[in-house]
Amino acid sequence: MLITTHLAAARAWVEQYTGKKLTRGEVAQEIDGFCGSIFLAWGPDCADPVITYTDDDGANQQITDARVVGDRLLPPPSGWPYVGAPRALRLSYTAGFAETPADLDAAVLLLVADFYNNREAGAATGATSAAVEALCDQHRLVQV
Repeated sequence: MLITTHLAAARAWVEQYTGKKLTRGEVAQEIDGFCGSIFLAWGPDCADPVITYTDDDGANQQITDARVVGDRLLPPPSGWPYVGAPRALRLSYTAGFAETPADLDAAVLLLVADFYNNREAGAATGATSAAVEALCDQHRLVQV
């Protein structure tokens, strides 16, 4: 049970740090509104985007024909609709590695070992943190 908890925490840390899901699956993201392209916060290999929003009449609408290019979602041919309410857009898509890179697996294992060895201290040690960050840095998704 303890190792399972540490493993889940380590995977979550690596995913949050890199912005990439270690296993393929559905992710959700809330966005404030449409403006040009939309940054997809989770990667890699984003596919099958569906945007759900509430229109001015209070009806739920879906956009399924937006295109994914890299880590961006481009507008459909008809353009983005107007949505007045903040946080009214819900975006879901599939993202994640089909096979997790070995260095990210190693980062997870280093964190699990450090969490276990320092379970009474409650935090990762500096040396482990630096090693884990070094393993993760080349995979880090940075928004520009």
